[in-house]
Amino acid sequence: MKPEPAPKMLSARWQEMRGTKTLLSAIAVILIYFWASAGLGINVTQFTSGETWRQMGDLVIRMGPFYRINSCKDAQTAWGNDEPVAGKPNPAKVQAVCDQGKTEYLWYPDYIGEQWAYAKQSSDPLLTTFKMAILGSFLGALFAVPFSLLAARNLVKSKAVYYTVRTFNNLVRTIPDLVLASVLTGMFGLGAIPAIGALAIFSFALVAKMASESIEAIDPGPLEAMQACGANRLQQIRYGVVPQVLPQYLSYTLYVLEVDVRASTVLGLVGAGGIGQLLYADLNLMRYRNVGAIVVVLLISVLLVDIVSTKLRERLV
Repeated sequence: MKPEPAPKMLSARWQEMRGTKTLLSAIAVILIYFWASAGLGINVTQFTSGETWRQMGDLVIRMGPFYRINSCKDAQTAWGNDEPVAGKPNPAKVQAVCDQGKTEYLWYPDYIGEQWAYAKQSSDPLLTTFKMAILGSFLGALFAVPFSLLAARNLVKSKAVYYTVRTFNNLVRTIPDLVLASVLTGMFGLGAIPAIGALAIFSFALVAKMASESIEAIDPGPLEAMQACGANRLQQIRYGVVPQVLPQYLSYTLYVLEVDVRASTVLGLVGAGGIGQLLYADLNLMRYRNVGAIVVVLLISVLLVDIVSTKLRERLV
C-alpha cells in the first residue's frame, strides 16, 4: 500500500484544524454572550411576548393616521349613535371598548395634510441640524490635521510627543457626544453652539485617529527621497505625505459628516437645538403623529446624505 502524498495529508490535517477552530470559535461566542448578558436582567421572553409587540404596534399606529380609543366616552364620541366622529355608528366597537375594555383605533382623515404641514414647519429646525453637522465636522476635521500628523509614528521621532498626542486623542474619543453636549449646554445655554462644539470635538477625535493610521500606512519612498535631497520636515509633509493621504482625509471628513447628521438629531435631546429638540418636545407631549412626521423627514434626509456622501467618497478613494 502506497503512503498518502504529503500535500494531501497536510490538506486533510488543515481541514481538521479548521473544523476544530470553527467549533471552538462558536463555543467562545456562546460563552461571551452568556457572560455579557449575566447580571443585566435580560429576559429573552420579553422579545417574544405578545404584550411587547402589542405595545410596539400601538406606538407605530399612533404615529400613523389613527386615534387610540380606550375609554368609553371616546368610543361613544367616535362610534356612538349621536353623530359619531367616524361618520357612522358602530355599536360593536363601542361595546368592545366599554364592556370588554379593548382598545380600538379611529382613522384620522386629515392625516396626510396635517403631516405635510408639520413637515414643512420642521424644515427650519432640519436646516439648523444640517448646519450644525456641517460646521461641527468641518471644524473637527480642520483641528484634526496637526494632531493626526503628530500621532503618526513614521513622522514623529520623539516618543514623548507621539505617546502624549496619541493618549490625548484616545481620551477625547472616550467622551460621549451627549456628555459633551450636556456640559457645553450648561456653559453656553440652549441653542446650536453646544451642539456644534460637541460635534466638533467628536469629529476631531474620529478624524485624527483614522488620518493618523492612514499616514502611518503611506509609502515611505517619497519621504526618504526628499530627505536624501535635503528637504525639511514641512516640505516632506507637503509633497510626500499630503498627496498620499488627502483622498482618505476627505473621505473621512465626509464619513464624519454622515455620522454628525445623525448625532446632531440625538443632541437635541439635551437642548442643543435643531430638529432633535423639536422631536424631544413632541415625545414629551406624546404628540406621536408629529413624531411620525419628523421620523419620515429624518429618514429621507439621512438617506440622501448617505447616497451623496457615498458617491463622493467612491470618487475620492
